[in-house]
Amino acid sequence: MRALTAIHKIADIYESAIKISLIVSMGAIAFIVNLAVFFRYVLSSPLSWTTEISSYLLVYTVLFGACVALRRKQFVKIEVLINLIPFPFNKIFVILSQVLIIGFVVVCIFSPSALIQKAILTQTVSPALGIPMVCLYRLLRFGFLTMLFFVVLNTIGEIVTFRPKPDGEAKHQ
Repeated sequence: MRALTAIHKIADIYESAIKISLIVSMGAIAFIVNLAVFFRYVLSSPLSWTTEISSYLLVYTVLFGACVALRRKQFVKIEVLINLIPFPFNKIFVILSQVLIIGFVVVCIFSPSALIQKAILTQTVSPALGIPMVCLYRLLRFGFLTMLFFVVLNTIGEIVTFRPKPDGEAKHQ
């Protein structure tokens, strides 16, 4: 139990760091898009790199925003179905759905492997910014590893708190 508490504290600190980076990322997107509009329509001299960096920042924001949503159990789910199922089965249903998410995330972790290998061999860089594509592909993998960490932590929490209720208590949690 102490180990789980320590891991939760680490996850809380990590989540806080992610939230700060998301705020910076969203602010940067707003600034860069406004900068692009200003240069294109006011100065009639469009910047070539603004679309690319804002796209990468948007992907980062969505990926790590999904990590925070998974951590907070605020990801898309059908609560009505879970609430209709009697107690022992709804907990099992939640745990099984978490296991399915883990399976999906594991597939996503290994799916950029071919892209990473190809980017290493060809030394591919992004067109406007010249960022090595291997860095961007590894960032995808890191985002999915973060998701896996949070989902596994939530699943362990669901399993640890799984206690059958005595007959006299309500069926729903």
